[in-house]
Amino acid sequence: MSKHSVFFLPLLTVAASAAMATNSENYYDESDLLVDIPLVSAGARMAQARHYSPSSVTVIDSETIAALAPNSLVEVFRLVPGLMSFYINASMPGLSGHDLTDDDPRRLEVRINGRSVYVPTFPTVNWNSLGIVPDDIERIEVVRGSNVPAYGSNAVVGAVSIITKSPLEESGTHIRSTVGENNTRNINIRSNFEMTNGYGQWRFAHRENDGFDVLDDSTSVDHLVFNTTLTPNLLDSYTVELGVSEGRFGIGDGDYVYAFADDKNTSYWLSLGWLRDEGKQRWEGYFSYYDSHSVHTLPLSLSVGEGWDAEQLDRYLAGKPDVVVDYGWGLRDSQLWEAELEYQYSFSKQLRVLAGAGYKYQNIEAPTNLSHGGTIDYGILYGFSNIEWQLSRKWLANIGFMAENQELDETRVSPRASLHYQLLPQHNFRISAAKAHRSASVFESHREVVVRAYDDVYVDYNLLSEDKLEAEEMDSLELAYYGSFFDGRLDIDWRAFHEKMEGGIDHVKWWVDHLGWDASADYDEGDPSDPDHRAHFFTNSKNWRVTGYDMQVKWRPTDSTVVSLQYANRRLYFTRIRYWTQAPHGEKRDKQRVPDHTASLLITQDLGSGWSASLMSYHQSDIEWRGGEFAESFYRHDIALSKVMKFNQYQLRLDLKVDNVTDETNFEFETLNYFKRTAYLNASLQW
Repeated sequence: MSKHSVFFLPLLTVAASAAMATNSENYYDESDLLVDIPLVSAGARMAQARHYSPSSVTVIDSETIAALAPNSLVEVFRLVPGLMSFYINASMPGLSGHDLTDDDPRRLEVRINGRSVYVPTFPTVNWNSLGIVPDDIERIEVVRGSNVPAYGSNAVVGAVSIITKSPLEESGTHIRSTVGENNTRNINIRSNFEMTNGYGQWRFAHRENDGFDVLDDSTSVDHLVFNTTLTPNLLDSYTVELGVSEGRFGIGDGDYVYAFADDKNTSYWLSLGWLRDEGKQRWEGYFSYYDSHSVHTLPLSLSVGEGWDAEQLDRYLAGKPDVVVDYGWGLRDSQLWEAELEYQYSFSKQLRVLAGAGYKYQNIEAPTNLSHGGTIDYGILYGFSNIEWQLSRKWLANIGFMAENQELDETRVSPRASLHYQLLPQHNFRISAAKAHRSASVFESHREVVVRAYDDVYVDYNLLSEDKLEAEEMDSLELAYYGSFFDGRLDIDWRAFHEKMEGGIDHVKWWVDHLGWDASADYDEGDPSDPDHRAHFFTNSKNWRVTGYDMQVKWRPTDSTVVSLQYANRRLYFTRIRYWTQAPHGEKRDKQRVPDHTASLLITQDLGSGWSASLMSYHQSDIEWRGGEFAESFYRHDIALSKVMKFNQYQLRLDLKVDNVTDETNFEFETLNYFKRTAYLNASLQW
């Protein structure tokens, strides 16, 4: 019996038993209609009551975002229990789940209006080049847990679906500007207008800041986006989005202050969508194109880059003079085409089926980062499905899968099943199990970073890839409860989970000959006669197990007060091969790669007469960042005070935002990433 059969057989047995006890009656009655149940779609690609989603989903709406008055999009995700929001540099925000993340979080899928923004050449999400700012967002759905059956292998630990404000639902022009410490200067403009058979929207933004003190990690980025929604008839609607983003981002390692340099990026994208809704059946088609061009140069002399003294310089370069070498990421170009067709059919109120297929094609050029001449292209053919089946009045099941055939890997199938029980319309339970696969990215499977000088007089192999990396494989099991009390004034979303990852991809130091790499020819670590030469190889070297629970409690004690509490408690156990001399299965690691506890509390209060206020508190326990430094437990408190004023057809909103109001300096990820108390003033005008 396969491992995943242990998860799925109990679910299918219970589902079958419940189905045999049912008939074709309508299982909805008046009590269901009296309960205001939010709908979500990120969990299974179909609109479902939140408690019927196969995964736990956190929803963040535009009102909550406005109350936070955030200066960075990733700060909003501190409202999601268990999600890690952090800064690698001030110009490089990161977002990840509990997956031993490093400075390239790569196991969380992020989509904007259905378009994947995962960048093959990083490989991660470039949060500063997405073409949106927090004020543009209507709604965010975050799937807490693996969502590969819906969104593909990038969603192995979770998924984020961002929906921007539509010209169909808002009108007029909105201008927002921000000034504050660290020379923060932001402005964004959004203008909606009517077109023949539809509506259009322009979005423009400019953002810049100086980053952390003493680090050259400043940011300056602009974007311009046009999107439109056309409805030529009652059944069909079409969407078009065309965007460009251009910016420079200071990046580097905080341990080496002199080694910061600008990463310059220009990105273009086009997305086309079609929806035909006939009630009982629904068709949806999608096409997107993404083009990204990045250049990062860091010219340093070898003696500075390697930390050599005069004697070492003379020995390693065979008496030749010092030479300047580019230690940067170099050129990284990528093009991504994707086409997808999805079909949904409702056989009855009790049975809905969704199925779809798509194809992705990627072309990547990175001469100083990839093998095979630095250019690789490949395709991914995939198919997916989800069945929602109301087994009886109390029971409902979801069964879904994603099948992906990648040219760089074999076909992988990732299934998921969930069983839901409704004790009362306001109290619902769920158990679900999934097996997820993530194939190696190009920057993992074809990595080659080598420093050379004087026609290979000096050669230093830094990063290489093992042949034929296997896909990561994760089994997950969840037990969840979603309940509503006091006529909907109190909502509780609780989830217990167990996740087991096998074959996690990480880099390992090799100090002996390995896969064609000659240790004696590598001058890293100094003296060629010293056996301590090394290269890092990407390999399936990490296994981990995470057990814990997370919860979100939303309370509306009065019509003018909202309290939202998020908490995650988890325990991570992992093994990792660090050196070639270790046992083939690695050794247990005691480092605190994921914090045991994270918590956030948001309180918003309408003070009347156009005044409102919010308090956001956040806590994170100790963590030793993979690729970063040890960060002690900290608390952070942010406050915002807002005033809305109306003048005829104009509305002006002012926000005074103070981050880390107690000035408790906290450190995050890299050396010298210190957060202090900062203040910002936002002004928004709309008409």
